[in-house]
Amino acid sequence: MKADVISPKGLRIAQIVLGVIAIALSISVMAQPRAGVTLLVFLLSVTLLVLGIERVIAGIGLKDLPKSSRIGNIILGGLTIALGIIVISFPVFAAGFLILLLAIGLLFMGIARVLYGILARQNVSKWSKTFAIGVGILSIAVSIMIFVSPLLGAFLVALVLAINLLILGIESIAHGISGRKHIAAHDYGR
Repeated sequence: MKADVISPKGLRIAQIVLGVIAIALSISVMAQPRAGVTLLVFLLSVTLLVLGIERVIAGIGLKDLPKSSRIGNIILGGLTIALGIIVISFPVFAAGFLILLLAIGLLFMGIARVLYGILARQNVSKWSKTFAIGVGILSIAVSIMIFVSPLLGAFLVALVLAINLLILGIESIAHGISGRKHIAAHDYGR
């Protein structure tokens, strides 16, 4: 069951503004796919830096933790900070590494889907098995194309990012204009 909640005016304005920003970023990424990959690398590096700093602060500040846990937090936080700095310092390497991980992930997912389609039990429909095999073959093919041409991988990453930003932007603007946000309503005791 879903319920409508009327959003305050300030939230509605923020939703519209952020939606417009998301759509503008989407168009920017579509026009310049390299910008999308650069954005992802930048976000990765900032995330690593923030998480590393948080772990160091936790290791220093949480006096209730055992000494070994505090030292572990500080060391792992320092390593995470170093990794964030490496990503910032070598963005092309980081982008290539992310694309390689994408290709490996697609390859494994494709193999898993093909195996599922071939080895699935009798209670799985033939249509479902065929679809799983088709999706698996497509995933393996895209993965091989990315291994052969990492630029294709960069383009695919940018395309997925652009489409996601576009959808999120449209949704945010729609919620801001309508003044309603759909939330799950829990039915307690009924």
